[in-house]
Order: sequence, then C-alpha cells, then structure tokens
Amino acid sequence: MAGVQVEIITPSELFYKSVTESLTCTTTDGEEGFLPKHAWCCKLLSEKGRVHVKTPEGTYKTASIKGGYVEIRDNFVVFTQEAEWIDK
Repeated sequence: MAGVQVEIITPSELFYKSVTESLTCTTTDGEEGFLPKHAWCCKLLSEKGRVHVKTPEGTYKTASIKGGYVEIRDNFVVFTQEAEWIDK
C-alpha cells in the first residue's frame, strides 16, 4: 500500500512528521481511521484521545493528544494542543 505524509502539530512544535499507511484518531464521534486517498474531511478530536500511526514497516506509534482537529487531504495533518508518545 502506498503511504501518505502525516504531521502532528502542537502550538509549540512539529511533534511528528513521517509517512503512514493508516491513521486512527479519537474524534468526538469515536475512533475513526483514515487510509491514503480517503475523501477529504476535517474532524474534531476528543479532548482526551489518541492517535495511532501505522508506519510503512507495519509497526504502530501511539500518542496521547488533547483536543484539536485532524485534516484529511492529500496529506494528513493533526492539529492538537498537546501530544505525548505512549510507551507500550
């Protein structure tokens, strides 16, 4: 599967930038997943949620987030107040 660029941005930094095969976010409507070539959309993120990024190698990176929104277009961009990697 072809990847798509994903960025996670907080007010203070570019928290993460890479290529992903899929992105799953905790939105205000629940868990939602996005794949490359998804229809363009913008979704509000939960005040206490998570973002799961699938790497091209097939592993997952998970970050806890605090609110914001995700913009799905040719690239995926997560705008959030805070982001922190979760150790598994």
